[in-house]
Amino acid sequence: MDPDNCVRKVAGRFAFWHKRSPFSTLSLLALFFVLVGVSCARQKQAQQEVTYPKPRYPKYLVNATREDLLQAARLAVRQSGGMSPLGKMQSGQTVYVLLQWGQDLQVWEAMKQAWAERGVTAREIWMWDGMGMSREEYERKVKESAMHGNEGWKELGNFEPRYRNFFPEEVQKEFLEPLGDGYIRAKGLLVPYLDKHPEIQYFYAGGGAGGRWARSVGEKHGKKFMGNWLYIRSQDLLSKAAEFPPDVWNLVEDKILEPMPFVSEVTFQDPQGTNLHWTLTPEEAKYWANSRGVNQSDSSSNHISIYPSPLRSTLSEGAVVVATANHTGHFAPMSAYLSKHGNIERLEGGGKTGDLFRMLVEHPTLRNAKFPGSPEPGYWFLRQDGFATNPKYVRNMAALIEGEPWTANLMERQRAGIQHLAFAYNIEEPQDQEYAKTVGLDNMMWGHTAHMHVYFPTIRWKLRDTGEWITVGDKGYVKAYDDPEVRALGARYGDPDLLFRYEWIPAIPGVNVAGDYQRDYAADPWNWMLKEWEKIRAGTYEYYIDGYSLKGPPM
Repeated sequence: MDPDNCVRKVAGRFAFWHKRSPFSTLSLLALFFVLVGVSCARQKQAQQEVTYPKPRYPKYLVNATREDLLQAARLAVRQSGGMSPLGKMQSGQTVYVLLQWGQDLQVWEAMKQAWAERGVTAREIWMWDGMGMSREEYERKVKESAMHGNEGWKELGNFEPRYRNFFPEEVQKEFLEPLGDGYIRAKGLLVPYLDKHPEIQYFYAGGGAGGRWARSVGEKHGKKFMGNWLYIRSQDLLSKAAEFPPDVWNLVEDKILEPMPFVSEVTFQDPQGTNLHWTLTPEEAKYWANSRGVNQSDSSSNHISIYPSPLRSTLSEGAVVVATANHTGHFAPMSAYLSKHGNIERLEGGGKTGDLFRMLVEHPTLRNAKFPGSPEPGYWFLRQDGFATNPKYVRNMAALIEGEPWTANLMERQRAGIQHLAFAYNIEEPQDQEYAKTVGLDNMMWGHTAHMHVYFPTIRWKLRDTGEWITVGDKGYVKAYDDPEVRALGARYGDPDLLFRYEWIPAIPGVNVAGDYQRDYAADPWNWMLKEWEKIRAGTYEYYIDGYSLKGPPM
């Protein structure tokens, strides 16, 4: 509440009392001014206490050298956790990597050398070869359809191309045909290449959705998929994300997930406007724990679910998700107002992104769908998605400016404490799958879109047995980093304060830097980011942080 609202609130109380009080107007006016002073002073104090972490950007990412790349690559190929676990490869093995448009060859050469030092031979599969087309054709099509930082709307037809069919024909033409991950997986384009090359026994590919990559190449080749390839530009490699030790990373996620079966309530707030509050039964908590992260893997995922499925819990009235970014780019603030089961009841704002998403939300087939396992009609339910746990990732402005074939803003969501949410109905149960066939949604089982990135979430869980509230994320900070056992393990690699330090924190006026949120940021988030980027590249940024050296993942 701003000071004007504070005064208006007290004035409303004054009007109420004035009609009903036996005291004189003068006496009530005196009381009014006292209340204004006390109430607004308390409000100001509360606002001062709610402070968000200041922005930062690592100075060591500016003007990096080849030696910097090689040193970082040596750490990257030792990493056995996360979405790109390159450390799984053993001496004597040969690994293949699907390289896409925009791949920095200096980065690739550094990675090959670092793998070679560990006895691993690395070979490239260029995307055009894997897709069975010429390099010239591939590059021409990618340039035409590339996604940039001011084109967040393109996610809606490109992240899951199957949704494109629900748009009017003139809108479908705007998306063109992105030659990225989703296209390759949907068309099964890599399968013929793998069939022709039986020597390929291990490969890395794509910027996410590891499970779908494995499924897309079929049972014959699925076990050959080792993980995603996230090292395209120099920043991807130099951000120190690869240095985050896998044993520490695993323990962080274990600490977060451990209480999940015993949670009875969840609250989720963010200064941009997200406000969610779930309640869940013991049975719903166990379902959440068993299906959304606990005991699913022996390695970290950087993609865990820290809130329950709204389909198997209850959201309080007034639930809303607000964001200005998705996996592709940025847009004006978009607000999704939800029912108690997480279904979108109303969608406001978002500029072109919001306009297109409203087309999907209001499409009759999707709006009127009634799955047997669903508590209410509809398709666009808040879907569980990912909470990141690696503190070292940095938003990749180069990718956003130059363009990417797919998900140009993916690196942003990798940084710890950032929550990305998305929407779809999880078509999992047999009766839902049968119903989906009758309404033409049988190919949508794993589909979801309209990601919303939340930068400074505060997430709290209430434990059923003790009534204690525990904090999972505090204004974007992962509280598991403060756990004594986690810090003790982290100390094996050096100073825990440096190990768990965020290397990048976005600047948002009215949240963690001076300015007016609506005027300076919400009106055009992408323009604000470009101006900030100019300072970073020019060496005049106010919030640089210096580099450091710690022991990386074990050899």
